[in-house]
Amino acid sequence: MFQFMTTSRIIFGEGALQSSLSVLNQFGYSVLLVTGKDLSRSQVITRYLKSQNMRYQHISVTSEPNITMVEESAVVARRFKPDMVVAMGGGSVLDMGKALAAMVTNTGDLYDYVEVVGRNVPIKAEPVPMIAIPTTASTGAEVTKNAVLKSGQDKVKVSLRSPDILPNVAIVDPTLTYGTDPGTSGRGAMDAFTHLMEAYVCGEPNPLTDMICEEGLRRLSRSILPGCRQDNPRARADLSFAAMLGGMAITNAKLGAAHGLASALGGKISAPHSVITARLAPFVMRENMRAAKQNGRNDLLTRYRKISQLLTEDSDAQMEDGIEWVNQMLDKLEIPTLSYYGLCDTAFDVVAQDALKSVAIQGNPLPLTEDRLVEVLNQVCYCPVNQASSDRTRRGDLSEMH
Repeated sequence: MFQFMTTSRIIFGEGALQSSLSVLNQFGYSVLLVTGKDLSRSQVITRYLKSQNMRYQHISVTSEPNITMVEESAVVARRFKPDMVVAMGGGSVLDMGKALAAMVTNTGDLYDYVEVVGRNVPIKAEPVPMIAIPTTASTGAEVTKNAVLKSGQDKVKVSLRSPDILPNVAIVDPTLTYGTDPGTSGRGAMDAFTHLMEAYVCGEPNPLTDMICEEGLRRLSRSILPGCRQDNPRARADLSFAAMLGGMAITNAKLGAAHGLASALGGKISAPHSVITARLAPFVMRENMRAAKQNGRNDLLTRYRKISQLLTEDSDAQMEDGIEWVNQMLDKLEIPTLSYYGLCDTAFDVVAQDALKSVAIQGNPLPLTEDRLVEVLNQVCYCPVNQASSDRTRRGDLSEMH
């Protein structure tokens, strides 16, 4: 038995934003507008709101959201009393928008509702309607049921998770990703890959998410380089679609050790989430393959081989070819290594212990011990692939707000 949930209404295609703004009118006239630091991107929305005599309060997200940031913004939002939240930006902006939509109607401490470090109490009141408009092809947050937040005091990333925070509407317009620099596009595409890959091999796959993951991997592999390097309409549309499918997959299947370790590392080093998961992915893939061989899990090995075939577009590809493809993309897209962000200075045993507490790692297809997770971190730190070329990308360019 399985169930499937996603955003109630999805509007996808070139020009979708301009042609579908009237959907806002069905939710009221008072808008909490959440955007990234580039305010010019949201002008099409503010012009429309003014033309409709709709009032709005603007909140700008300039860094990955944390619990304190959400609580402070929620005070402003409750005072404004919005009829809806419209979030336009990258994954961090959409997560902030989903969290605020929930906290406008659910008072109290946000730690009451977040998992792992909080009480994980279900939200009681229905969130205000939320419209998600992604400007990057990355997390698929427009169709996920969680908002990823940093907990500064615990030095981990956690989620506010509930089916109730699935956006009411997702407007996915690939043209909004045009002009995105290759670095941001590359990190986003690899984030989408990690979602699709981990959901496909997780401990609780289902036929519907399998189909979604296979199509997402197929589109991503054929379009990742042309889509990240130039504004190729077909390739950009493929990446936006693959990212959205990745979001659907992780909402209805599970994740794995790459995301479990990323949740632990996210509060300890300053690397973007997409960089962490991308750099962990090939090492976690290899570790899971090792464990699968040791435990006679031929079904899991078959799934990894299928991933390789989809990525390489070669029906004869073997499992290891998928890892090689990932490493080639990390190099060609110049994804920074984690050692650049100080991974080697962290306490690997603490990271592994925190990872084992995460929700994500519970979906790993095979249980991994603390010792094995420490070994994965050692490999990431001391055996990075193509370190010299990947570290050409500088930390100051790594914005995911947009």
